[in-house]
Amino acid sequence: MKLLICFLFTLFTTITLSQALQGDFTVLTYNIYHGANPNDAGKTNLKEIANLIMDLKPDFVALQEIDSMTLRSQEIFGRKVDIMQKLAAMTGYTGFFAKAMNFSEGGYGEGLLVKGEASFYPQQLSIPAGGEPRSAVWAKISLGNGREFLVGGTHLCHQFEENRSAQVRDLLSYSQSRALPILLMGDFNFSPNSSSYDLIPDNWGDAALDFEPKTPTYGNAETGERIDYIFYDKEQFEILDYKVITVPYSDHFPVWSKIRMKR
Repeated sequence: MKLLICFLFTLFTTITLSQALQGDFTVLTYNIYHGANPNDAGKTNLKEIANLIMDLKPDFVALQEIDSMTLRSQEIFGRKVDIMQKLAAMTGYTGFFAKAMNFSEGGYGEGLLVKGEASFYPQQLSIPAGGEPRSAVWAKISLGNGREFLVGGTHLCHQFEENRSAQVRDLLSYSQSRALPILLMGDFNFSPNSSSYDLIPDNWGDAALDFEPKTPTYGNAETGERIDYIFYDKEQFEILDYKVITVPYSDHFPVWSKIRMKR
């Protein structure tokens, strides 16, 4: 695979929800294994994933391992598919795909679904140790009462700790430059005892800690790992609820949280 020199670019955009949030909202992050059924090669679980989203009705959904018009998607769906467009159509959400790299004659990266109309921007992340390019997707949320915050989704390097640490620093650098409350979720590919996790600043909370800090999000429910996270600005948000949902649609489990914006 040709190594890319990655760069950070920040096109500032705004999202206005069709129904203004009143302070409490829900989020979901899910690595969907490019829409494939991990237990039945060549089949898809995308309908089940869409139904899960519609049942939970989260306001924001961060999705990882997204294919866009790849040969791999053709092998699963019978034709090349943009998975974010397909999920947006199936759920009624607005979707955006942030390509991390060219892959299989198409693209591969992260996605964000939101309720209502939206504008988004992507962020390319550093890979100082080489390996797969990685990205994030962000949106600026306007509540209609003058309050704003950033919501983002990402998928960090699975190969090198050096890359993961650099990518955490990229995300922190952007969020600090915007001086807005932050929600950041996704597959971080690190455990809570890793050096990359230690880079998370003290004013960011880990939504799992007061609820299910030992519940795995990857592998199996008994012996897996917790590598998927919802991080939040502790000064601006509080976590009302948190759940790891043990459904078999991917090699990861979806992570859900109910969050309140402090007054």
